[in-house]
Amino acid sequence: MPERIKVGMADWKIARDQDVLVTFGLGSCAGLGLWDPKSKIAAMAHIMLPDSKQTRLQQEVNPAKFADTAIMAMLERFPQLGIPKTYLQAKLAGGANMFMFSGKMSNQESMNIGERNIVAVKEKLKEVGIPLVAEDTGGSSGRLVEFYAETGMMKIRTALSGEHEI
Repeated sequence: MPERIKVGMADWKIARDQDVLVTFGLGSCAGLGLWDPKSKIAAMAHIMLPDSKQTRLQQEVNPAKFADTAIMAMLERFPQLGIPKTYLQAKLAGGANMFMFSGKMSNQESMNIGERNIVAVKEKLKEVGIPLVAEDTGGSSGRLVEFYAETGMMKIRTALSGEHEI
C-alpha cells in the first residue's frame, strides 16, 4: 500500500515506488523535488531560506532549512542508494510573495523571500548540474504539494488556482 510521507517545514524526506511525498503550507518557502526515473526514488525538501551563510549560529544549522545546504544534503543521500547525480531531475514549487503592505505586494528584494528562495535553488541546481524540468513558482498564494516517486509527477494545489500537475 502506498505511503503518504509528510515533509515538514525545514525538512526533507525520501520516497520510493508508489509512495507520495507531501508538504503543506508552502508560501514563500520552496518545495524542491529530486527524482530518478530509473529507480523510481524521489526526495522532496521544504526549504525556508535561500542561504545558510546568513545565519549566526553555524553549528546549529538544520541543512533542510536553507537552499544551499538542503540540496547538498539530498545529493549526499542518492549515491548511498546507488543513484548517480547524473540520473536526477528536479521540479520546483513555491516561492510566493506572501508579504503585503498597505494592500500591495512588497517589491522590496529583502521582503520577497519567495523570489530569493527560487533564485537560490535554481543557482544551486545549475552549479551541481541537476536539470530543472518543471516549476510552478511565484505568485501570492500558498501551495500544497504532492510528489509521486513512481512517476515524478508533482501535483500542486492553491486556493486561487485550483489543482494542476507538473
